Amino acid sequence: MPNKTEVARRLAETHYQVEAGITQIFRIMGRPDAELRPEEPIKLLEVNQYSIPSGVMPLYFDAAPARGIHFPSVIVEVTPEELTKIRSQELDLPEGWTLGELLPKSNGDERS
Repeated sequence: MPNKTEVARRLAETHYQVEAGITQIFRIMGRPDAELRPEEPIKLLEVNQYSIPSGVMPLYFDAAPARGIHFPSVIVEVTPEELTKIRSQELDLPEGWTLGELLPKSNGDERS
């Protein structure tokens, strides 16, 4: 079974392909002890230039093993301006969550 990092990258690449307005996707990390648990969701912050500002509103999804998503997930969609506010701490992520690594868009040579 793939690990959370592999599944997070697969999810991110799929979302880049499906949503034309997404310019960046970051992992959101929780407390290290929680991230090790399989029931702790993969959390992605998606920066969408076509989104409307609505703050940090996590959307929760169940695992979908048949589609290769073996962990539950949480998606937070923000505008580029909201990302700036998150970075400057004017807009907060939920308690215990921090902005993690950028999951870059592939060059298009790979298929998920």
